[in-house]
Amino acid sequence: MSIDKPYAYHRPSVEGLQKITELRELFSEVERRIQAICGGNRYASLAVTSNEITAMWAIKSVVFHDPMSEVEG
Repeated sequence: MSIDKPYAYHRPSVEGLQKITELRELFSEVERRIQAICGGNRYASLAVTSNEITAMWAIKSVVFHDPMSEVEG
């Protein structure tokens, strides 16, 4: 049985890895700022969770649409 592209492991290219690193740095900074400004409350937790979800989709976008990425599966 084969694995369809959306569910396969995508090994990013060197350029893709650079983009992913930049995104991770930016999303990390956003989370630090949310914690520093908002403190530890329910809404801050929701904001952090949403930030994590947004980071996940942004990284998937880079890898999924990277023509040099290697798809396994």
